[in-house]
Amino acid sequence: MHLLGRTLLRTLPILASGLWISHAHAQYPQQQPQPQYPQQQPQPQYPQQPQYPQQPQYPQQQQYPQQQQYPQQQQYPQQQQYPQQQQYPQQPQYPQQQPATPSSNRTAGEMPFLYVAGVGYGVGMGAWIDGLFKITDPGLALITPTLLGAAGAVGVYLWDANTTLHRGVPASTALGTALGFGFGVGINLAQWQLASSEGGWSFRARSTLTFLTTTGGAVGGWAFGEWLRPDPRSAAFIASGAGWGALSGVQIGAGVSSSPRFEGDLKPAGDALAVGGVVGYTLGTVGAGALAAVWTPSLATQKWMWAGYGLGTVAGSLVFPLYLVADGEVRRGFIFTGIAGLAGASLAAALTADLKDDSDGNVTRQGNAAKRRAAFVPTYQIAPMAMPGGAGLGAVGQW
Repeated sequence: MHLLGRTLLRTLPILASGLWISHAHAQYPQQQPQPQYPQQQPQPQYPQQPQYPQQPQYPQQQQYPQQQQYPQQQQYPQQQQYPQQQQYPQQPQYPQQQPATPSSNRTAGEMPFLYVAGVGYGVGMGAWIDGLFKITDPGLALITPTLLGAAGAVGVYLWDANTTLHRGVPASTALGTALGFGFGVGINLAQWQLASSEGGWSFRARSTLTFLTTTGGAVGGWAFGEWLRPDPRSAAFIASGAGWGALSGVQIGAGVSSSPRFEGDLKPAGDALAVGGVVGYTLGTVGAGALAAVWTPSLATQKWMWAGYGLGTVAGSLVFPLYLVADGEVRRGFIFTGIAGLAGASLAAALTADLKDDSDGNVTRQGNAAKRRAAFVPTYQIAPMAMPGGAGLGAVGQW
């Protein structure tokens, strides 16, 4: 009995396990077997690379003996440290200067001309007063011109001291005074030449006319200066224009005169000279004044213009030998010389128009000379040449 009970105790767990397994198989179905994939093919075996022969072993380089160790250089004592220099304060930065512009006030160089004009005007007024009162005694006649001449200088000083004379006004006033005086003298000479011996003007009339033209010239010059405020060199240019006009007018007047070959009565030639001089003087003054309003040539340019006028007149005189082989009135050659002089001045002005004076800055006389040489390098030649029945000028070169 005891044996049977022990057997049952051992068998019960086994039975219980079997029942649980049977229950589990009944609850969960049996898993399907995994499909068998085909076995991968083995990779092809590539032929083995050939074995290259081993590089020969070069012998080990020879070990050079170690260089000799030079003894260490002697250490020089350290130089003395100088004290650091004192730092000066930085200079202030001043604004950059702008190019100087001409002052609107008169220059010192203009005043001597105005003083001379003032003295001359006073002397002329004194002579006019002597003429009005018919003062002929030398001791008395010189009093009024002397006093008024000194008064003219004092008047210019007071005018300059108490008013502001603008740039170009003194020079223009002095020039107007001189041109007005010259115009009055020219008219008097022309009237004296044109009038008969009984129809000449009296000294009173001549002095009155000269005083009026001088006064009118002074007022006109002052108005021109106040209106335009010209460069003082414009006054010199206008005076030069009056001179060129008068010289060419006299020559052209001689050329158009009716006195054949200046033989016999010379009065027609004198009349033409007088009229031509006055007309040329007037036209030269007006023309140069109009040109000065838009262009002020430097004094260097004006010098070359005078040289050009002289060379043109001399070159024009080569026309007279042609009358030895050609028929015509010799006096007509003066027409050509008068025009040739003006042409020479114009050509010189065109070639030297850009020249400057030393007062203009950054240009010296040496610089002007070098500039002239560089500016004018003629590439042509002009020479007289014979022609059938006369002569002419030939030109060869590059234009």
